Amino acid sequence: MAGFFECIGRTPFASLLAALMVIIGTSVFCGTSFKALQIMLIGVFQNLFGFSINWLEILQVMFVVIGVVMGIFAIILLIFGFLATGATRSNIYSGAKCIMGGRIAGGFFMIISYILTLGWLAVLSVGMVTLVVYAAMNSICNREIYSKTADELTQSKYCFNLTRFGVYREEKNTDHICEHANLRALCNKVEEAGPLFCVAFGAIVLVVVGMIHFLITLAANYTRIKISKELTEYRDAVEMEELELHSTDKKTPPFRDGTDI
Repeated sequence: MAGFFECIGRTPFASLLAALMVIIGTSVFCGTSFKALQIMLIGVFQNLFGFSINWLEILQVMFVVIGVVMGIFAIILLIFGFLATGATRSNIYSGAKCIMGGRIAGGFFMIISYILTLGWLAVLSVGMVTLVVYAAMNSICNREIYSKTADELTQSKYCFNLTRFGVYREEKNTDHICEHANLRALCNKVEEAGPLFCVAFGAIVLVVVGMIHFLITLAANYTRIKISKELTEYRDAVEMEELELHSTDKKTPPFRDGTDI
């Protein structure tokens, strides 16, 4: 039972919770974003509009790289949390050099975590844009396409044009679609990819919260390691003082009175 409580005392629950949020959020974000972009690239831009966007294909590969990097970084921060928690901190960061190394590592991890948090906040803003576009597309599909039959669409000569969203193409007939079947296919793809973008946005929020948790735990661990340095210096000073007292006692001759003469 004592070993169980000792193990609990060495577990950095804050870092563990932050690592779970970052790993789960990054995995969900990369998976859903990769699938949603694949639907839009192949199902919409290539099959319906007849052109491809190269930088979106590169972005798909970047999602995989981001997932691997964030997973490794979260594990490293979790290991640092274990090293700086409870009795483990006293065993690892006991000497002056070890304490200095721990402080440098903690400061370095805080800087990297801060930069990554700013990066994920930027990704959060991009995710908000995708939600706005999805809401606009969903409204267009419900009002202009799903609510009308094929004959009504043909009579109204309705066409969906990418220029509504600020996308302009130099090639002819690559910025709009007018056939009823293509319009239905477009809306079906939007309905398929839209929820994935929503889940990805929620995953981004989870990652941002996890990174903020990491910043808090890193700041706390940095302070604990700094206090360990002060406690070590105080303990060394006390030990030196005790040694000096013992050496002084040994050098002092015993007191004698005149009765022995």
